[in-house]
Amino acid sequence: MPASERKQQVELLAPGYGELDYPAPKPGSYRLPAFGDAKDARVLNIHDQYVNYHDLFKGKYTLLSFIYMSCTDVNGCPLSHLVFNRIQSEGAKLPPQIADKLQLINMSFDPERDTPEVLRSLANEDHSAHEGHDHHAGHDHHAGHNMPAKKIPLTYLTADSVKNLMPILDSYNQSIQNQVNDDGTQSENFSHILRVYLIDPNLKIRNIYSVAFLHPDILLNDVQTLMIEDGLLEAEPGVAVVDFEVEDNGVRLGASDSKSGYDSDKYQTNSRAITARKGQQSDLIRVIDTPPLGLPPVPVPANNPVTEQKIALGKKLFFDRRLSLNNTISCAMCHVAEQGYTSNEMEKAVGVEGRTNRRNAPTLYNTAYLTRLFLDGRETALEHQVWEPLVAHDKMGMTSIGHVIEKIQGLPDYQGLFESAFEGKQANLMTIAQAIASYERVLVSANSPFDRWYYGKDKQALSEQAQRGFALFKGKANCIACHTVKEDHALFTDNQLHNTGLGFHMAMGTEPKTKRMLIAPGVYVDIKTEVINEFSKKKGDTGYYEVTQDPNDRWKYRTSSLRNIALTAPYMHNGSLADLAAVIDYYNAGGYPENEAGFPNVTQSPIIKPLGLTPSESEDIIAFLNSLTGDNVEEIISDAFSTPVGDTMH
Repeated sequence: MPASERKQQVELLAPGYGELDYPAPKPGSYRLPAFGDAKDARVLNIHDQYVNYHDLFKGKYTLLSFIYMSCTDVNGCPLSHLVFNRIQSEGAKLPPQIADKLQLINMSFDPERDTPEVLRSLANEDHSAHEGHDHHAGHDHHAGHNMPAKKIPLTYLTADSVKNLMPILDSYNQSIQNQVNDDGTQSENFSHILRVYLIDPNLKIRNIYSVAFLHPDILLNDVQTLMIEDGLLEAEPGVAVVDFEVEDNGVRLGASDSKSGYDSDKYQTNSRAITARKGQQSDLIRVIDTPPLGLPPVPVPANNPVTEQKIALGKKLFFDRRLSLNNTISCAMCHVAEQGYTSNEMEKAVGVEGRTNRRNAPTLYNTAYLTRLFLDGRETALEHQVWEPLVAHDKMGMTSIGHVIEKIQGLPDYQGLFESAFEGKQANLMTIAQAIASYERVLVSANSPFDRWYYGKDKQALSEQAQRGFALFKGKANCIACHTVKEDHALFTDNQLHNTGLGFHMAMGTEPKTKRMLIAPGVYVDIKTEVINEFSKKKGDTGYYEVTQDPNDRWKYRTSSLRNIALTAPYMHNGSLADLAAVIDYYNAGGYPENEAGFPNVTQSPIIKPLGLTPSESEDIIAFLNSLTGDNVEEIISDAFSTPVGDTMH
């Protein structure tokens, strides 16, 4: 392969080798909440002297990378080394405070080969190379700065033994494994996932970078953001600086973020920083005896009666990140309480190590009433559905059910909780599922404005526009055919599966030349489809067919309930429709009875057909849908906020 093609391939594989193809957010325009504490460790420097992490970190902004010197993966250790060298090369263009306060540290996890002597030789090579580096290339921070160049220090460290190295790696959630040669012998290479940590002067981890975000522009902007927060730098003129002192203790249901740098100032987030999650425990169990207006009695299996102890234990498990393979993902991180118990700021859920799922995370509100669970309807009981996300490779990533059980049994803070909730039974296959299901079963929300108008006969509860929308909903638009409403209650779902055309289109339709990708809340970039397909294999999705293997079930998905629909954008099984207006437009057009080549979608539901709605009629239906938010949503979110999410660094 010619050198130019190899270079192009590397740039595509790892942004850190080239220039960013989108503008990095300006320093100070965003916040970097602390992930947790940077753990201390006793290690060796290049002079064969023992030093402690905390002594090195205190008072400095530190970029810490775990690498080994013989690594040959271009998107691994060499990438980290290159990015650090690029940061060093820009000392002449940076404010002097950065060169004074920033340090780069490479920590080897191959102490048998990366000895202090080897690292000292490498450090000397880096020094010689840096002296002759051309500073005209690279990132332009504070262009025109005339301060003399000051080298940002790069330090190499190692451990004195593999035995003493392992606790260090564990404390930073670093997993490494020796590769095996074809003949079965142990290789000198390691399998590992590259991570670089940004640590502030107070020994707090402020960001963790994977390959996709390991770029000098991003790292340097993050460092400057922390320095602006600490009063050591001023933001560039015109940058709307985040107020780092603001603390809002209310339950967040609407817009709450800075719109600086967003494509549109209309973007709203429902998420909240962990440090601002203030809540109060609620008596959720009362919905079992007294469901809110508009809903029938909550179905409860005979072998798992709901109790307060089960709910409390299930909630603890639901929010516990230690139930994932690397202690980073909990159930609550795809089903976020303040985001409608879904992950509604992303089209598709993201699991351990950033593994993207192929579907949008469904809401957990009122799942107690569903007879088919997951979007393809593959499970029929809450107790059954618990296990799949725990052991799925692209969700929480645990290797087996036994692994989950052993891990929970070994956690000191769970001692006695299962025995108390389940009459002496330990954590096992059944009790873990029953506990989590018990919490999910009481996430019941209704008594919406619509319920008070329709079932409570309060004529003032619903606006005239929403009333017109309901008339269209059950008439001209015929939404009620699938989103059912009965005389005494409304689930707004028939609990059936239908091919509405979207899954067919995604599988059989022509892909656009570019796709708009969400890279951060409210921030989109247009990327060529061919580039996306080259590095992100398109995941097939045929819906209920994957369960039954019946061709008539191709692209069928469960009818979602419309209760609290205003809180759970984006919509559809793949999150491809951004808002309610897009959903109405989609159904108004009649789905996809065929693709661009005329190939028919033979299993599309006959209910899906052009509706002939006018723009004002569509707005009326949206007004009706917005009236379906339950009056206890804030209470449920507050109860969720009262639950510790856990510090994964402990």
